This record gives sequence, structure tokens and C-alpha cells, in this order.
Amino acid sequence: MIIDNQTSLYTSEEINLIKSHWNDETSEKRIFEDRSYTFNVLYDLPQEYTNRFLDWIEDNIGKKLLNRKYHLILHKFIEGDYFDWHEDNAYMERGKREYAVGFHLNNNYKGGEFVVIKDKKEKIIGKVPGAPYLFTSDVTHKINRVESGIRWSIILFVYDTSFKSKSVI
Repeated sequence: MIIDNQTSLYTSEEINLIKSHWNDETSEKRIFEDRSYTFNVLYDLPQEYTNRFLDWIEDNIGKKLLNRKYHLILHKFIEGDYFDWHEDNAYMERGKREYAVGFHLNNNYKGGEFVVIKDKKEKIIGKVPGAPYLFTSDVTHKINRVESGIRWSIILFVYDTSFKSKSVI
């Protein structure tokens, strides 16, 4: 399942507030053979923003999350950063990832397209700031190399345990 919404859940002011929570001191850089990017977990974002996103997720997957204590993950891809083809169906401490859900915070960068495989073809997810997308964890996807500018996005993983017990991010 892939859902690519083109209507923003957030105003431009709210999107700017989300980006303003970036903290270089607490960010973590990931550099591996198949990826390069930096992220922050947003522990102090207004709960209303997270709840709006969680409501959208529940409406689109047709299930209620038993625990809504989620923190959004803010990704920052600078020039040269990318994430090669992969799936998000890993088993983690919190359980098996069921869904990956996110949205872009900007579209004023070159490259950095979010690409999924749908019906054996590449599909580029729209770059409307604040417009959510959702896909099951078995969907193969990548983020192309950012050629210029900074690509900001939010990601959240929903685990199988989210419907049974606690989940953190």
C-alpha cells in the first residue's frame, strides 16, 4: 500500500516551527555505504502537531493506535546526502515496522526525490510541504542524492506493537 497525499496538514508557519526544532548539538549523522543523512528526534514539538499526523495515519490505515506517545523524526539531507534502495520492514526492539509515514517540509532543493516502487515501476512521491505519505514497510524505496539546497522531511514508523502495546517512535 502506498498513499501519496497532495494536501498539506500544516500551514507554512507550522512547517517553519517544526524546522526550527532542529538542534545541531543533538543531531545524529548517519554515514554508511548506502546512505548519508542527519536526523533529530523531536521530543519537544507541540503535541497538537503530532496528534494531527497520527489522526491522518489512523484514518488512512483504518486502525486505531493504542499508544499515541510518538515523536516525529526530522531528517536533514544536505548536498550529496542520499538513501539508497531499501525496505523498512526490520524487526526492532519495539517490534516489526508496519508502516513508514512522513512528509516533506520544503521543496526548494534540487535532487533528493523520494522514489518508491509501485507496480514494478518507479514512482516519485510529491514534494508538497506538509502533505503526508504512507506506505507499508515492505515497499522498496530510496531518496536520490541531493544536488543542491537542503532537503527537510519528517518520518515516523508505526510498529506492529502500536496496535497492542507501547511504542516510542
